[in-house]
Formats: sequence, C-alpha cells, structure tokens
Amino acid sequence: MKKIVALALGVLLFSVSAPASASFLMAEEELTIVIPLNDDTYAAGGLVTVQEDVEGDLYLAGGEVSLKGDVAQDLIVVGGEVSIGGSIGDDMRVVGGQVTINSNVEDDLIVFGGEVTLSENARIEGDVRVLGGDVVIDGIVGGNLQVRGGSLKFGGSVGGDADIRAETLRFNGHVAGNSILSSTDLHISNTANFEQDVHYWQPEGVYYFAGATVQGASEFDESLAFKAFDNVKKTALEVFQAGLMAIAGYTLLSAALFIFLMIVGTRTYFTDAANRMKKAPGLCVWYGFLFLLVTPFLALAFCITVIGIPIGLFIAVMYLFSIYFAQALTAT
Repeated sequence: MKKIVALALGVLLFSVSAPASASFLMAEEELTIVIPLNDDTYAAGGLVTVQEDVEGDLYLAGGEVSLKGDVAQDLIVVGGEVSIGGSIGDDMRVVGGQVTINSNVEDDLIVFGGEVTLSENARIEGDVRVLGGDVVIDGIVGGNLQVRGGSLKFGGSVGGDADIRAETLRFNGHVAGNSILSSTDLHISNTANFEQDVHYWQPEGVYYFAGATVQGASEFDESLAFKAFDNVKKTALEVFQAGLMAIAGYTLLSAALFIFLMIVGTRTYFTDAANRMKKAPGLCVWYGFLFLLVTPFLALAFCITVIGIPIGLFIAVMYLFSIYFAQALTAT
C-alpha cells in the first residue's frame, strides 16, 4: 500500500509541475552557490550568496542576499538586505529593506524597498519602476522611469519619459523624453538636462530652472499635486503589486523550508520512489491519475457522516498540501 501511495503521489507531482523536475532548489542557513547552474534555481536562507552564473531563472529569498554571478533570464529576489552585482538577461523584480543594484539588466526592473540605490554602474535597458522610502538613482535607464518615494536623489540618465513623485526631490540628471516632477521639496541643479517638456508641481508654485537646460516647455501643473499624493487607485495598485512579490517570496521560503525538512526527515524515501517510477512508469501514471481524480471524492464521502468528517478534512488538507508543494516535492 505504501508503494502504491508513493507512486501515485510522485506521478501527480510530475504531472502538475513537470518543468520543475530539472530545477535546482537549495535551502540552508548560510547558502553559498559556487558552481554554475544550467537551469532554473530556487535558493533560500538567512545568508544567501550566489558567486557563479545561472543559465535559467533565479529566485532568491533570505535575510541577506548577494548576487555576484550573471543570470541568463529573470531574477526575483526577496530579502532584508539585497545586493545585485551580476548582470540579468531579462527582467528583475526585487523586494527588500535595503536594495543596491550595481549591474546591467537587459529588460525591465521593478523594485520595492525601504532604501533603493541604482549606482553609477547600473544600466537598465527597459523600464524602471521604483517604490521606496529613500531612493538614489545614478545609473542609466534605457526606457521609461517611474518613481514613488519619500525622497529621491537623481543623478542618472533616462532614455524615455520620467515620472518622478517624491516628498523630497534632488534632480541632477538627464531625461531624453518628457518629464513629470512632483515634490513638496523640489530642487533642480544647474547641470540638469531635459530634452523635452517638463510638467512639475511644488507648493511654492512656479519654479525657476536657472541654469538647468530645458529644450521643451516647462509648465507648472497644479493637478500634479493631487496625482502625487492623493491618487488612491495608483497607490493601491503599486502596493498590490508589491504584495504579490512579497507573497511570492513567502511561498519560496516556505517551499525551501519544506524541502529542507523532507530531505532531513525522509532520507532515502524520495530516491526509492524515483527508482520505482523508473521501473514501472505506466503503472505510476495510472495510479497518479487515480490519486488526482479520486481523492477529492473520497474526502467528500467521508464528510457525509459526522464520524468521518475529521478523516475527510484530513484527506482534503493533505491533497491540497501535495498540490501546493508540488514543485518542491518534485524537485526533492
């Protein structure tokens, strides 16, 4: 009976998340990756350091996260303190207390953090969206830039449009497209360069750009005050997106912890199950489909009687549990 259950569970996991079977999953208190990885990688720990390249997507979660190798595809990071030094081949999504980016990103970047820094070495080929408390941007943004923050120091360059709204704004950069600047404490340096129109708002009204270069028109726009601080829909959307990233990080952490516990507690269980599946793949598929289809009805049947309700609920919980952790179990 145990063999049948193992086979059924294994096939269910492979059928639900077959792509995960080639992924790398790692979980340790102090995790350091020192070998190149040629597929998607999930890593979590109190201290996570990636020193080598990753050919697929990379998902990182930890108290302190440091990326030094290159990532060929997407990067998703959730951590207290995050430092990105390797180049990213596609999109990057980051949630952290302190986020520092010192590398190239070939597509879009979304950052949510308390302190966010894009250094002079950072180059983002796509669009950038930043939601943070204290933001410093000195790098190059190839696409559009959108910033919502408590304070922003901008000394970088934007190839597209810039929409910057912060309580305190210090601007000393270059924007090739149109610009929106909204702040209760606005300062634009003499070396700032705007190639097209600038729409702005500050409590004092009209701003004198002095030595700053504005090739288009500069216009004070009273409506930006409400958009900057009272646009509930836009703020709610940004918070919702950040929440989704946080949930993704929590899911990653819980899956990594589950993997660690399963490896420690079961020893050869998954190895034996994999060997049984190799020997009888057809039988495994049959049992897997039975498990997938019959289990919910079995749980419902037990719930018909009062005595069987606890058993029915237990079966239902374990069924949902196995689906939720399908990727983690399969990778293990």
